[in-house]
Amino acid sequence: MDTIESQLAVRNKCEQMQKSIKELYEWEEQMKSANTAKVQPADNSEKKALPPVRSDVKAMSKFSEDVASLEKQDEAESESAKKKMMADAEILKERGNKQCKLGNYQEAIELYTQAIDTYGDNAAYYSNRALCYMNMDLFDECLADCSTSIEKDPKYVKAYYRRMQAYERLGESEKAAAECRQILQLSQDESELNATKRDLARIEKRLSDANSQKGASSPGKEKPPKGAKMDPMLALVKQEADKYKELGNKHLARKDFEKAERSYSKAISLFGDEAIYYTNRSLCYWNLKDYDKCLADCNKAIQLDESYFRPYYRRMQVRELRGAYQSAVEDCRKFIELTKDDKQKQTAEKDLQRLERLVKSEQPAKQAFVWSEIKKNAKLIKFIQKPPHLRSKKPLTRIPIKDVIPCPIAIDSRVLPPPSQRKSIPDAAIDKMFNNNTGERLVEPKEEINLEHLFPAHSNKLRNLFSPPTTPTEQRKPITAPAAPAAAVVSPPNKTTPPVPVATAVTKEATNANSKAKEGKSASTAQPAQSTQNKIEKNKINQGNQDTNEKRPKKVATSDDAAQPSPMRPTTIPGAPKSSAQFYTTWSGLDEDLRYQYLKSLSGKPMNTLLGASLSNEMLSELLHILHKRFIPDRAEVSHVLKEIVQNESIGILSLMMNKTDRDAVAALLKYMEANNSATKEDLDRIRHKLIS
Repeated sequence: MDTIESQLAVRNKCEQMQKSIKELYEWEEQMKSANTAKVQPADNSEKKALPPVRSDVKAMSKFSEDVASLEKQDEAESESAKKKMMADAEILKERGNKQCKLGNYQEAIELYTQAIDTYGDNAAYYSNRALCYMNMDLFDECLADCSTSIEKDPKYVKAYYRRMQAYERLGESEKAAAECRQILQLSQDESELNATKRDLARIEKRLSDANSQKGASSPGKEKPPKGAKMDPMLALVKQEADKYKELGNKHLARKDFEKAERSYSKAISLFGDEAIYYTNRSLCYWNLKDYDKCLADCNKAIQLDESYFRPYYRRMQVRELRGAYQSAVEDCRKFIELTKDDKQKQTAEKDLQRLERLVKSEQPAKQAFVWSEIKKNAKLIKFIQKPPHLRSKKPLTRIPIKDVIPCPIAIDSRVLPPPSQRKSIPDAAIDKMFNNNTGERLVEPKEEINLEHLFPAHSNKLRNLFSPPTTPTEQRKPITAPAAPAAAVVSPPNKTTPPVPVATAVTKEATNANSKAKEGKSASTAQPAQSTQNKIEKNKINQGNQDTNEKRPKKVATSDDAAQPSPMRPTTIPGAPKSSAQFYTTWSGLDEDLRYQYLKSLSGKPMNTLLGASLSNEMLSELLHILHKRFIPDRAEVSHVLKEIVQNESIGILSLMMNKTDRDAVAALLKYMEANNSATKEDLDRIRHKLIS
């Protein structure tokens, strides 16, 4: 046994020795690799010079000077690199500040992030990015950036202040108060100290109100009486909240409902006892289709102020949309009771009548709100853009449209014939039906109306009824009176008395005879032959008058008549107009010559203001025509008018409606301006771009 134990002991010692030798070899390899890495750097740089022997004083002093100069050079290089990084980061920060002032918070966040990546030791970069996060209601990111900024610079006051604002908006008033106290210890600026004291007083007031409300049975806070004065500190808080409310009103006027909702929420976080804030925010939720929050805000506003009429109408709209018609009727009646505006009462009364009809009807409630709220869980489906090599190469198939089975049409139990047997509707009737103003209107066929059956065939009464009136100056056929005296025909005309035409004398005699016949008929019926004779004579006279009018030549307008100016048109150049309406009124009453002189007199005037929004395609064509036909031959200046025309807001649309004549006129005007050098190249390019290209 002793021999076996001794052999085992020797074996164990051998294994231990082998293990120890192996470890020594491994340590030796590690030391060699470490020395090799030190002697031969990875960048293959030159070996550093070893220090000289200490006994050589001159060599030692030179070596120390070289080492000091190298260290200074490295420090200078690192300092210059650091300054360059700081300068680049400052440029990014300034760009971020501009975007933050414009309200582009996402772009500002990206720029601040780039500045932090370039140089991350500046606490201001984190604080500025925290401000953007807070304006976007991302309070967790805001708090993280504020904490990082404080780690970089524990005395940076702005980081504490923005962290205080984030805590206050999150409702953590105790943490916000602690941040205010920290600012009071660190800050030395009087304006910062005064603002922090006001904020601390506001937060402590909110904390005291919250503590006083604990244990109260009613969830809402009783409003102070109207005559009571508000606490000065609470008045300052409400004044700050009113600023956010006014900002929300501006966003609401621009229909930016998301920004308006955020502004009203900030106002409510500062002062939550004002019903107007909740009512305005409910309007934002109504337009954003978030009806649950809209209804909650209406209920809160009514709880704060039961005499405020606006939330009742908004709640009525939500309840009507959700089918609660009876509750909507009650809200509408309450709104009519509280409001004092007559127009609002009339509108609400119409709504009340509609809601009462819906209550009486047996139809189920329309759940329209379900469809409008689907968009919350909806996802945007984008169009698939396939690359060209994956698109289908097959051509589209044309499918003819035809009636498979003819469907008979019946009107008033009368079946209409098939389309092939029907008469086509005239184009004139279709144009008249649809008020076609395209210039393709056809002449509608005239319908001949015969009214001769209303009168006897031998009577001229119808012809005399529609014959034109006669005048004494017209020439007629000579008609001789049967019993006219010779003196009336032969006597020469007197100089003082104008001659009376024969036809007029005969007409008078016929009229006298007719009156005498009427008197004789009323007195006695014994003279029928005389009245018949008078009627025949009157018919002959009217027949002669009509024949004379038909044979009379029409008067042709002479050049003298055309040369005479119209009494309604001006003959002199009008003065400069004071408004756009006066310009268009004056322009419409001028002929081409006066328009040329009038437009020439307006050189240097603000034509763009005078043309205004009433500039039409016809007006633009008239201006180009005058400039082309009158200004170019007279070598007048046209650049001012064209510059003013292209500044009009509607010129882009009007240029699309220009015809070939207008475009040719513009081309001629541009060529004329280039030849005279009356405009710069930029102005010519702009006119060409606006009117032609």
